[in-house]
Order: sequence, then C-alpha cells, then structure tokens
Amino acid sequence: MYSWIPKFGMATPRMFRADRYMHPDEAGWAARLERLGAAADTDTATYAGLLEALRARRRVFKEAGGTATDTGVRDAGCEPLDEAEASRIHRAALDGTMTAAEAVAYRRNLLYRLAELSAEDGLVMQLHPGVLRNHHRPTFDAYGPDTGHDLPAVGAFTEPLTPILRGFGTDPVFRIVLFTVDETAFSREIGPLAGFYPSVYAGAPWWFLDTPDAILRYRRAVTDSAGFAKTSGFIDGTRAFCSIPARHDMSRRVDASYLAGLVAEHRLDEEDAFAVARRLVDDIPRATFRLG
Repeated sequence: MYSWIPKFGMATPRMFRADRYMHPDEAGWAARLERLGAAADTDTATYAGLLEALRARRRVFKEAGGTATDTGVRDAGCEPLDEAEASRIHRAALDGTMTAAEAVAYRRNLLYRLAELSAEDGLVMQLHPGVLRNHHRPTFDAYGPDTGHDLPAVGAFTEPLTPILRGFGTDPVFRIVLFTVDETAFSREIGPLAGFYPSVYAGAPWWFLDTPDAILRYRRAVTDSAGFAKTSGFIDGTRAFCSIPARHDMSRRVDASYLAGLVAEHRLDEEDAFAVARRLVDDIPRATFRLG
C-alpha cells in the first residue's frame, strides 16, 4: 500500500515482497517457507503449496489496502517451468540436492509466477533487477548483508522479460513498473517498452541514480519514447525517512527545470507545462499504483 502525504505531494510505499522465497540456494530458505506456510495455513513443503500461500498472503495484503508488490532479483529472466519440473526442484532444494543451475531456473520461474499472480489479483508489480548484492566478501564476512556493498550491474529488460510480456503485456489487469540502477537502460529498453506495452511503466530513478543530474538524464531518456504518463512519478521507499521531503522537493525542481526547457524551446506551452508538473507529483503516481 502507498500512504499519501498531501503536504509534500508524495507517496511512501508499503509493498508486498516475496523475494525471500525466490532463492532456494540461500541459507534459511526452508525456515522462511515454514513461517510463510504457518501464516497462510498452507503446506509450503510443496511447490504448489508455496504458490497457494503466496496467493493467500497477497489476498490478505490487498484486503488491507495494499496495491503494489516489489521484487528485487539479480536479473529479469523469467522463463516459466512446468509444474512437475518446478516441484522437482522445490523438493531437491529442501533435500539439499539442488544444483546452482536449478536454483536459477527456480528463481526465474517464480518471477514469472509472481507476474501471473499480478495478472490475477491486480496488484501492481514493481521490478528492480541488476544489483550485485554483498559485492565485497570481507565486508560481508565481518558485518553481514545490507552493509553498504551492494553495487549496480548492467541491466537488461527487453529480452529477459519476453515471457512475461508475451503472456501479460497487453492484459488490462497486469501492470509492471520497471526500475534500474543502470541508467543506460532507460533510453535503450525501459522507455521503448513503456511506449509500446500498455502494462509497462518506467520507474523513477532510485538508489545510485536519484541525484539531480541523473533524474534530469532520466527525463530526457524516457520522455521521447514513453511520454510523461507512462512514468511512475517520484515515489520513495528510502529508510531515511527524514530525507523524504527534501528528496521529493529536489525531484520536483528537476522536473520543473526539464519542463521549463521544453517551454523555452517552444516544444510545450506554459499552461501545459504547469499541468504536467502537477500530474507528475499527484495524478500520475495515483494512477500508476491504482490508488483509488
């Protein structure tokens, strides 16, 4: 769910995340399955049970007012497996006999299934692939994960997302917002995908890219292909809550600068620029994330 704060004209996300169930090669995966199963009153020792538990918890989340999910993966690969093969890998993971290649196949299949669930229940799917987690092993060994050494990798969307977009790209229920930490992907892939597929939206710059210069480059990169309405607006999921008003103010100023440039070049009249400025911080995020 997104909480709207009218004073600052911004949204702060509360998102359903299933990342922890997508990596059967990670320590603690089986224990996390058990906790999920207990919460959903479902046997997650089976692959079918995992999917049913996710469906059940998404339903609870949606009933509580949630409108979006969030998924962070190494890459956007999403090749679906048939149920028998996915079930076999699920069991192998629990038995400790799963191979590295099977773990990748399982994760990519589950990404496809999460999109399938979004096409069923209408929760907006946010996807941010391409981050190399825990890049510096000595830091990880000393301090553990999420301690400042996650780094960006080259992003790819058009080819890896083919199965999802072939299945749901023109589905009126399905919606996916694509985020990246590789800004070359904005003009090369995300903008054109958002320009063609009704279900695809260009997510705001985040993490390494939420600086004034990078946000301006984002606007220049995606607008020709995607326009304004197929962008997410500057949403925020930072843990640094005190910085949120300043971050959104900065983003609004950068967007205003971009719009002013279009007016100065006679590519947009001033009245339309004011209308777009308002939509970018209010109407567009509300519409993108189905906020009523």
